[in-house]
Amino acid sequence: MVDVLLTSEKTLKVVDASQYNSLQMGIRYLEVSRYYGAMDGLLRAQFAYPNVQFRHIISPSSSLPDSTLPLYLTPEEVTAAINTGITDGTAASNQTPQDTQDLLHFFGLKKRLDSRVRGISFERFVEMKHVEHVFDKNYNIKDDAYLQTLFLQ
Repeated sequence: MVDVLLTSEKTLKVVDASQYNSLQMGIRYLEVSRYYGAMDGLLRAQFAYPNVQFRHIISPSSSLPDSTLPLYLTPEEVTAAINTGITDGTAASNQTPQDTQDLLHFFGLKKRLDSRVRGISFERFVEMKHVEHVFDKNYNIKDDAYLQTLFLQ
């Protein structure tokens, strides 16, 4: 069993970038790139190690502090990040295997650009899956033929 720690949130926040300047667009690019990089890495790991069970996938419940200079955080920002980690780690101990499968399902649909998950949060996805039955409850990422062609080349 493996526990996974992500540095990006489960859901990429939606922003109105119509008034962004060049610096803001660059920062937004880094946010998007980090999110999809983490998601892609997790999906690749699942296919690279099919016999490994991903027990918990822990993702920050809020944005972690960042700065334009690497590792240039105030003591308060460091404390806030540590407290977020403690809270999220404690919450992860209550996760079920279904929670992990739901996150992999959500990321898998994001990777295949499924329009049903465009602009929705992970929490909304779970509601749509388990309450509204929009998505297959028995989804297993290892059986997803489309993702297999992406990651098993």
